[in-house]
Amino acid sequence: MRWRHPVFVCLISALSLVPAASEEAGVSVRDAWVRETPPGVTMMAGYMELRNNTSRSQVLLAASSSGFDRVMIHRTVVKDGMAGMAHASQIELAPSASFIFAPGGYHLMLMNPRRTLRAGDPLVINLEFRGGLVLPVAFQVRK
Repeated sequence: MRWRHPVFVCLISALSLVPAASEEAGVSVRDAWVRETPPGVTMMAGYMELRNNTSRSQVLLAASSSGFDRVMIHRTVVKDGMAGMAHASQIELAPSASFIFAPGGYHLMLMNPRRTLRAGDPLVINLEFRGGLVLPVAFQVRK
């Protein structure tokens, strides 16, 4: 069964309606994606472009998803020629600015997926901002 059951078709249709922007908060997300991985992988990364459409700073504090045991904000660091990862406690979005999560830089570290993700599978990650905004974002799983 590859997500063709009527319940999953309805879920996928509903997820396509999940907004990638919050007008009242002025935060939008573009190009949210996760790379497809083989079975047994315990860590994945999520990428996106965050956009602050307001004249005040917005602060991303955390992220969560029912599809993973834990989601953390990380960045890739290079020290003495060796690449590693460091936890980022928050991301501050300057007024009217964008912040890119991309391979080799900042990313959402997705730990212990609850199932193997294939290209086209639905995936929602909730972005949690200072002030209480929780923005559900539909991420695309890509090959």
